[in-house]
Amino acid sequence: MDFESVEKARLAYAAKLKRGLIICVIILSVIVTIGIASGGGVGVVGLVFFAAFFVVIIYYILNFFLYRTERTDYRKAYKGYFVERNMKKIFTDLRYDHDSGMPSLVLASTGMIRTGDRFYSNDFTDAKYHDVSFSQADVTIQEEQTDSDGDSYYVTIFKGRWMVFEFPKKFAYRIEVVQKGFSAKKIPKTGPNGRKFERQSIESSTFHKKFKIYAEDGFETFYVLDPALIDHIETLSNNCKGKLLLCFVDNKLHVGLHDNKDAFEPPSPLKKLDEKKETEKIYNELKTITDFVDFLKLDKKIFTNK
Repeated sequence: MDFESVEKARLAYAAKLKRGLIICVIILSVIVTIGIASGGGVGVVGLVFFAAFFVVIIYYILNFFLYRTERTDYRKAYKGYFVERNMKKIFTDLRYDHDSGMPSLVLASTGMIRTGDRFYSNDFTDAKYHDVSFSQADVTIQEEQTDSDGDSYYVTIFKGRWMVFEFPKKFAYRIEVVQKGFSAKKIPKTGPNGRKFERQSIESSTFHKKFKIYAEDGFETFYVLDPALIDHIETLSNNCKGKLLLCFVDNKLHVGLHDNKDAFEPPSPLKKLDEKKETEKIYNELKTITDFVDFLKLDKKIFTNK
């Protein structure tokens, strides 16, 4: 895959979209013209709104059904060249599938996040960085709610990255570190061994202003969340545009980053691609993964028993 192939796929998709836009404009003009000529009672403004709504539906159908092949080809070409190619420069043992996601059971296994009524995931990545094995994917979680009239609607409670870092060392007890404002959090009553999950305190007033800690065992909490790691988590949270959830479970660290973003997505095909700019964008999105290893120093003794 090369840049010319991405541009070719983009242009093919853009041509279809432009054709669809022309069709929609013609339909909109015809509806408004006929409505005005017939003296419709809804008024010109109402007619325009009705016609625009109708046209949007038509455009949606054209884009997601008739232009599916072009859209898929452009997305595949973009992710092959910009995403996977740059991943290979940073990670080892890479396995990347932009269509696959992380199963909801992986998140649910922590017992520390609600997986909602609708669950979407893509851009699954499995690799190593500095000998730290990890997997990650984009995840969107929605919950069904009901308004005062009894009508149901869906609210997004999590949208962002879910990352799982794996270590040789196994944590004796589960620990949850949640940033205030992380709406999808779940506080377990007990751990798998029946021990109560309780709020824990550490000697850092600045940390407690942003985070809450829950764990089964206070000693394990102080051992894992030592002053250095607490400082690294604070630094990392200051560099992340979003809310964090960290779950220390068995031999894994699960990290949820709720930043309302869908990473590694191509820009509109109607806009000419800037190769340098897109490469920088993808690098910055990959840096979100590497920062957790680098800032939290996940390759150090506490996690590997080196």
